[in-house]
Amino acid sequence: MAISLPRSFRSVEFAWLLAALIISVASLSSVAYLADRMQRAFERDAKQLIAADALIQSDQPLPALFEQEAIKKNLSIASTIVFPTMSSVRSEARLVALKAVTEAYPLRGHLKISDQLQSSGGKKTTEIPSPGSVWVDPALLPGLKAKIGDPITLGQSTFKIEAVLTQELDKGAGFLNFAPRIMMRQDELNQTQLIGFGSRVTYRFLVAGEEKQVATYLAWAQAQIEEKQLRGVKVEGVDNSQPLMRATLDRAEKFLSLVAILTAMVAAVAMALAAKRYAAQQANPVAIWKCLGASRRQVLLEHGKASILIAVAGGACGAFLGWLGHQGLLYFLGDLLVADLPAASLWPLVWSLLVAIVLLMGFVWPPLLALSDVSPLKVIRRDVMARHPAAWLLMLFGLSSFFILLFSVAKSVPLAIFTLGGFALAACVFMLASWCLVKVSANMAEHTWLGQHVAQRFVWQSLSRRSWFTGLQIASLAIAIMALLLLAVIRQDLLIAWKGSSPPDAPNRFLINIQPEQKDPVNQSLKNAGVDRVVLYPMVRGRLTHINDQMVMPNQFADNRAQRLVDREFNLSYSATLPEKNKITSGQWHGNTQQAEVSIEKGLAKTLALNLGDTLIFDIAGIPVKATITSIRELDWGSMRVNFFAILPPHLLAEMPQTWITAYQQKPLQANVMPIDIALVAKFPNITVVDIESALNQVQDVLNKLSAAVELLFGFTVIAGMLVLGAALASSQDERLKDAALLKTLGASQAQLRRAFYTELTVIGFISGLLASIGAIGVGWSLAEFVFEFNLPIPWIVILYGVIFGVLVCVIGGLWLQRKISRASACEVLRSV
Repeated sequence: MAISLPRSFRSVEFAWLLAALIISVASLSSVAYLADRMQRAFERDAKQLIAADALIQSDQPLPALFEQEAIKKNLSIASTIVFPTMSSVRSEARLVALKAVTEAYPLRGHLKISDQLQSSGGKKTTEIPSPGSVWVDPALLPGLKAKIGDPITLGQSTFKIEAVLTQELDKGAGFLNFAPRIMMRQDELNQTQLIGFGSRVTYRFLVAGEEKQVATYLAWAQAQIEEKQLRGVKVEGVDNSQPLMRATLDRAEKFLSLVAILTAMVAAVAMALAAKRYAAQQANPVAIWKCLGASRRQVLLEHGKASILIAVAGGACGAFLGWLGHQGLLYFLGDLLVADLPAASLWPLVWSLLVAIVLLMGFVWPPLLALSDVSPLKVIRRDVMARHPAAWLLMLFGLSSFFILLFSVAKSVPLAIFTLGGFALAACVFMLASWCLVKVSANMAEHTWLGQHVAQRFVWQSLSRRSWFTGLQIASLAIAIMALLLLAVIRQDLLIAWKGSSPPDAPNRFLINIQPEQKDPVNQSLKNAGVDRVVLYPMVRGRLTHINDQMVMPNQFADNRAQRLVDREFNLSYSATLPEKNKITSGQWHGNTQQAEVSIEKGLAKTLALNLGDTLIFDIAGIPVKATITSIRELDWGSMRVNFFAILPPHLLAEMPQTWITAYQQKPLQANVMPIDIALVAKFPNITVVDIESALNQVQDVLNKLSAAVELLFGFTVIAGMLVLGAALASSQDERLKDAALLKTLGASQAQLRRAFYTELTVIGFISGLLASIGAIGVGWSLAEFVFEFNLPIPWIVILYGVIFGVLVCVIGGLWLQRKISRASACEVLRSV
């Protein structure tokens, strides 16, 4: 006979399971939709830092076929040419970084110009200088003793200084860009006759357009570079042309992935408990159906149909509700989010449906498979239902698929390992710890005030009698509370630590080319200007020529970065003390030794495969300097301080040709006060000021948007987590109804029932909250230390929050059940269970 599928639809348990799945998928898809759109918006906005979606950089003019292919693919194109040259105004001359741009520049973002030298802002523009005019860096004018409107000579041509350039986001940090910028039209470059044989010129071909078209073009361009073996040509994007921005986006992506993973894990807990309740409630009907002649195959088929309908209906409804939820969130939050979010991709929808199927496979199908083995004798005997052997295999497969799915969401192996591994370990520890605590507490309660009333003694005995079930219940609640604590409390500390990893006093100006005799006057000038702490470092130019007495050539390395490193000069330094923000990871700092030693940066050592004990030879102004690697340092590049790849003892480099360099933070401009950098250039014309404030401001702006996004996503996930936490708490109501029925049968009063009921909930909530808070602290610290790579002080107050939250959740969540118990007779309660 066929089992009635509509009957399953009418069951409360079926509706409960479907609702749990819809809530789970809706919460996941809401986060996924919003995270996907925000991430796409951040990546789009970050492209302003290269003035395009992507670019091709070369040291020679690109072959015409690159431009022809871009036009064929309907991409917007522009180009820039950058090189160092001399500029002059009357008798004054300065080295500058000249940048010639085409009409379409910039393809992304905007420039800022001003007609006032001391302007801190300027007006936005997407134009380029007028014919016969140039825009100049504000720091250049005092050195040339010029003003806006004066003529400036570049090569064989003279131009008018039309405005000062106050923001140029794609300036970059290359050595050619350390000099003050002059921007001109590219169609007027030839008349200057500045580019000749041996000129150090950087050509950049910029492209922008639809994401798919750009990706297709870049793949084609990379293939052409490799096929034609074009030297000095490389494809760049935000990833490799702006490493600071890429690091910011990577860290934010990990935060967003953490939200999605925690939401998925809370959803899995709710689904597991809901499925357990569904299977337990269906055991008796299945036994009756078998008495009436239903076969095992029919039971599997009918419940399989039900689960498929749950997956389709729950996945579709949950994905749709998630889409509505994220739209509503965008509508009500308004300007708090980044404007003009791009449309979401199909990935959140696909991911939501996959989650629905995998959740059912891992947590619903195994108990349904076990239903097929229910004996008809269960109609008259309430014996424990045996597990079908294949159910364990199916559960293992489902759990494995679920973890693989979460690994794909994490996009970071350490993040996935510490989060998933931490929660898996916590689940096992919680189960064992809760069992031990319940057993110990029950024994103690027999001889203390905890068991002074009959109802309380009954509760402790009941918890101890079914200690493994109580442990499972506590562990489930603890996992859910642990995720919520990690979201609601630890995430605030993570965000504060994240922002703190880019210190507010990070330097925004670099001074280079300081001559040895100018060191003390520059130091004093900075102190007089209010700069709190000034540290000047010697800088010696040297080329790496030998490693372990073997000559070094670029073609010996397969890695492009390694080839570039050995093909250019290093900025070396010397010091007897370890510089600030430098950490020795292996070896020993050389100090003021008289031995020939060198300390190498960790990244450089990895790129060039250098180890402790290797010998290096640097060519410094024709003089070979040989030193042995005795230490490897880890640098904090995010601090924006002066850093060096190689530092040697003073006796090796102190007499070598050298200049000095320093970095400081310049405060916002004040009315009628000349900026520090401009005053220094006027006093020391040979000094070059490197202004990185624009790039830092852009990074900080993106960081603030990402912080707001993470806050919002965490808050939204907390709401979703509380919903599924309620589902997890309610899934264990049958056991409480049985206890209440027994107490009522024995004549317990309403007051005794309430005391017993709330005692049990308080115990479960206290243990769950205690274990969850300890787990949240451990996982949060591990994520900060090993994934996000910043220090997180241990927030012990979370333990108090966890205990209070656990008790409140359990007590408040049990109010409706307590009312149901108090209104029903013992006979009605026994019939319901």
